[in-house]
Formats: sequence, structure tokens, C-alpha cells
Amino acid sequence: MKTIALVAFDQFTDIDLFLMWDILGRNKQDWTVRILATSPTIISAHGLNVDVHGPVSEANTADAVFFSSGKQGIPAALRDPDFLPSLKLDSSKQYIGSICAGAFILERLGLLAQSPATTHPEIQSALQARGVDVVEQALVCRDRVATAGGCLAALYLVGWLVESWFGVSKRQETLLPVLPAGQQEHYEQLISTSIQQARVLVR
Repeated sequence: MKTIALVAFDQFTDIDLFLMWDILGRNKQDWTVRILATSPTIISAHGLNVDVHGPVSEANTADAVFFSSGKQGIPAALRDPDFLPSLKLDSSKQYIGSICAGAFILERLGLLAQSPATTHPEIQSALQARGVDVVEQALVCRDRVATAGGCLAALYLVGWLVESWFGVSKRQETLLPVLPAGQQEHYEQLISTSIQQARVLVR
């Protein structure tokens, strides 16, 4: 049984966290997923209160760790004196990913050194200013580290993780329930191509 940690904070972007939570939470047989934060309750960018499952430090022993985004939440989290010191991640053993501004956390953790990355289009220049090679692409992955840009790119981030663990069939099975009716084949092609391109980019 794999363990997945979704790390969030006050003012997180609702769809980024909830989309990943919903997709991953449908499978109870192959993995467990938990929302982690530095406080027992966090408030989303749109005002929803969420009781989390545990502290950020639990991410250190998870098999996979995904960082949510947040236009206001990310800067605040990085200023939190307890946030980054709680994280002792190991990209040689864990799969680590981010959605949109979550890439700034990966950068601060030293996970994007000498590696291309992506983020939300509106903040690409800010990530570039941190010395990151930012590319205009929905998903970028290198070994066990991945960044996704744009809220709906969470589909690709989750797909990359599941495919890395269990193969294409399990990835298809996992994402199919959330795809629009009558467009499953189109989305499958898009998701498959995006994951392939993300891996080719960093070779």
C-alpha cells in the first residue's frame, strides 16, 4: 500500500488540492492519501475550512508528496518558520511533485537545481528570477520530481505518479472517472502525450 501526502496551507488554491484529493481518493486498494499542513485546520483561497489529517512532517515518510498551490498561500507558507524545516524529503526514494506555485517550494528545497520546470503562466517570470529554467509546458518531470503548470494539469501530475508506480493501464483506470463524457479518447491522447513529452524534455 503506497502512501501519498498532499501538502497544503492557508489560502491554498481550492481546485489544485481538491482535484488531486478527489482523483486519488477514489482508490482505496493501492494507496492512501492524506492532506497535511502545519496547523490542524486550513482555509482555502475561497474560504473553505479544511481539517487536515496530520502535520507536514508526515510527508517525510510518504511514498509520494505533492505540493498544492496558492497565490497568497505559497509566499505565506515560505515565510512560516516551521514549514520548510519540517520537510526532509528524499527524491531518490520519494516521488515529489507540485502544481502551479507549488514549484517555489520545490525550488527552495533544492529539487529544481539544473532541471527545467513549469508553473502557472502568470508566475513563470518570478520562478525564472529564482534561477529556474522555466518552460512553457503543462508537465515537466525529471526522475522522481515533477512540476505541473495550470490547475487542470493536476490530471497529468496524478497520471504521471500512477503510471510511474503501476503502469499505463492503472493510470487510465484512475483518471477515466473524471473525464468528460464522449471525450475520453481525446483526453487519453492528451494525457498520454503530455506525460511522454514531459519525460522526453529532460533527457
